[in-house]
Amino acid sequence: MTPVRQTIKFDKKLLDKDAIKVVHNLIKAGYDAYLVGGCIRDLLLGYEPKDFDIATNATPEQVHKTFKRSRIIGRRFRLVHIMFSARKFIEVATFRAGKVKTSNSGVVVRDNFYGSLEEDVFRRDFTVNGLYYDLVNSQVIDYVGGLDDLKAAEINMIGNPKERFEEDPVRMIRAVRFKVKLSAQFELELSKSISSNAHLLANIPPARLYEEVIKLFHNENSIEVFNELLNFGLLKHLFSQTKESLFINAALENTSKRIKSGNSVTPAFIFAVFLWSAFNLRVVVTDKKNKPRLEIMINAAEFVIKNQTQQVMMPRWLSTRVKDIWLMQYQLENCNPKKERDLISNQRFRMAYDFLVLRSQSIDLELKNKAEYWTALQN
Repeated sequence: MTPVRQTIKFDKKLLDKDAIKVVHNLIKAGYDAYLVGGCIRDLLLGYEPKDFDIATNATPEQVHKTFKRSRIIGRRFRLVHIMFSARKFIEVATFRAGKVKTSNSGVVVRDNFYGSLEEDVFRRDFTVNGLYYDLVNSQVIDYVGGLDDLKAAEINMIGNPKERFEEDPVRMIRAVRFKVKLSAQFELELSKSISSNAHLLANIPPARLYEEVIKLFHNENSIEVFNELLNFGLLKHLFSQTKESLFINAALENTSKRIKSGNSVTPAFIFAVFLWSAFNLRVVVTDKKNKPRLEIMINAAEFVIKNQTQQVMMPRWLSTRVKDIWLMQYQLENCNPKKERDLISNQRFRMAYDFLVLRSQSIDLELKNKAEYWTALQN
């Protein structure tokens, strides 16, 4: 199959110098190497990519041998991470062949079969992510019509949507994220396939879904993402204890504003908001056993968090912060004036305070005076 090759010279300021270095070093070592996927999509749209991925015909072992500061990771499909600092790495993947090993449910369990660039294209998920960039000739290589789909703002699956979602159900939530990010539309078959296959997310290990969930909601369009997940029946397979509410809308709008302003965000806040209603319900259900209030709240928090980790993993640091936010709500509402300064000095105070303010602005309007009191106390 002959690809479309379009000569495009990207702004060098948008290109990652380390990624370029990796590509040139692989070529120098005698291999083929290209920038690939989401970074090309974003560059074509004029965005600065967050990540730069590389595809090559070198095997993971050959890549590892070429770069001293590298490590081979993964079992389902082996990749190489080339380290540039404690927090930065460039991911390199070997071209995949069409052959895969699947479970009885169709999920890919082994994918370490290597092929050519053309074969690799048809193993990728969506046409807008199936673009490669030849740095030597400054050309975008397009086998699947990704350039046209990007111009038309359409999300199309490479291959049969049902089969591709069975191979990897995570593609469904990625599709939603791309749809919102690109202000794009789904083709009808893709849209129907997501709704009818949403249940397949239950086949995905909770640990893998954690990073995907962070990507879903740590962006400027998180409220649109939430609504799309709800519409396609995907949300209940990520957060079964979560229901649509004014509180969630307020929190997601706040997250978007913070990101646009360049302020930091934490997944602990989103998880705490999403599970707040379930936590309160559990407190009410168990508040009939004449136990101390704090004990009831701790038990309720642990119950809700345990249920959530059956779907999406919550690292210990995350679940601890979520629990702290919840327990401090009671303190903020009922604090002894003599202990107010101690509470303000608590390292978790700011998150709990922001949480209280959002509650007072959305679902608990009676807390407005209390929120204003804590605001004044800090000034």
